[in-house]
Amino acid sequence: MNANAAQLDRIIRMGEVIARGGITAAGMDVLLLAHDARDHGVDEVVIDVLVDESAPAVVRERAFGRVASALVSAMARRSGVSPVPELSSPAAAMS
Repeated sequence: MNANAAQLDRIIRMGEVIARGGITAAGMDVLLLAHDARDHGVDEVVIDVLVDESAPAVVRERAFGRVASALVSAMARRSGVSPVPELSSPAAAMS
């Protein structure tokens, strides 16, 4: 498994944890995601919202979606490889 695939797997698992237990259930993973996102140049404002424990949970959860999406896109741009190859073409998305 390459680094992009491992990061994508972590993001997916984190999303599942958040879906079941809310953003607070993700704990330290939120900070790790924020660190990775900063390293990849994701918008600092959205990252700050994600890690702000005083922000409403729903706002932080939306920030998670934005940060995760931007991070996956940034990783794909850097590697030149789609992190989700089965969705890389409209025909594949329809099957």
